[in-house]
Amino acid sequence: MAASFRSIRRRVWLTLNTLVVLWILLGVLCLQVPPAEFWPAAFIAFSLPAPLALNFLFLLYWLLRRSWLVVLPLSVFIFGWGYYARLASINFEEEVAAGAKTLQVLSFNTHVFNAYTNHDGSEIEASMDMIEWVATHPADIICLQEFYSNRGSSTYNTISKIGNRYNRYRFFSVSYVDRNKADVGTAIFSKYPIVNKGVIRFGESHVNRAIWADVDVKGDTVRIYSAHLQSMSIKSQDIENTYSAIGNEESFKKEGRNLARRLKRGFVARGNQVELLLEHIRESPYPVIISGDFNDIPFSYTYNEMAEELKNAFVAAGSGIGATYNGPLPFLRIDNQFYSEALQAYDFETHYEMGLSDHFPISAKYVLQPKAQE
Repeated sequence: MAASFRSIRRRVWLTLNTLVVLWILLGVLCLQVPPAEFWPAAFIAFSLPAPLALNFLFLLYWLLRRSWLVVLPLSVFIFGWGYYARLASINFEEEVAAGAKTLQVLSFNTHVFNAYTNHDGSEIEASMDMIEWVATHPADIICLQEFYSNRGSSTYNTISKIGNRYNRYRFFSVSYVDRNKADVGTAIFSKYPIVNKGVIRFGESHVNRAIWADVDVKGDTVRIYSAHLQSMSIKSQDIENTYSAIGNEESFKKEGRNLARRLKRGFVARGNQVELLLEHIRESPYPVIISGDFNDIPFSYTYNEMAEELKNAFVAAGSGIGATYNGPLPFLRIDNQFYSEALQAYDFETHYEMGLSDHFPISAKYVLQPKAQE
């Protein structure tokens, strides 16, 4: 009787493990599907962290049972390691050869330096702290999204405080001018000369765009992109409303549909935007580093398209989960730096000490590979 029960239990767990593996395979396939062509695929891909975590639990379960069935989750873990690395990364500090040419890049969605927050004395002080933190960061290149500058304000004259004060070259693409006559957009600041620059506009969106600058790094040119893709458009109030609606079927369905519509709209928009971005990157005559707010998790068509052609700095040189969203949804890594083959990331950091925006800044250090001798 006991043996029969163990056999039934094993079959049940094996069936569940098999279903989890099929879920993973379906999710991986859905990563390849443009949301504009079949948007439900984006939601299936979005769910991938769940079956990946369940597969790891099955791996531990079969190990503890000392069962040969551990082969199933172990195979998924080994062959799917690249997807597990998107969840969490483990890297050790690398030494850089003496005399190597290096470059540090900082990326930060500044949330307009909180300029639109209802101010009291502490809020103004927080904005000033954020601006000072960016201005004094030692990075060679600083890429800023939702950048805000008001020449008529002593607090928010950020072009002067970040650029002029530290003799940085700059490229600021203004998306719009607000009612305070302040400029809002995307910016690149560089210690090295900018020899060329341009803007990639994403269709009708006047806010979301990518800008690029060719930077002369001690005789080598690197193309730097600062990108801001379509927002998820999900506010903390939307999350709270959905949670509070649990138990009220009609209200929960309403809030759930609202969230789903917002997610769908974002998936489709970012899928189109990343294709435009990659078209431009493929034409670059120089090594590229693209950093910014992608507004999509590593299990998305947007991220997957980037990762198929470029390396991710967090995966290559980071450690931990690397969450960059400072909001009500935990563990989201939606800010990234990608780079091409002629570079190598050797250090990556998520700056949790700067928690004044709804994003945490990220920085990476790169080695520029020597040019092949002709």
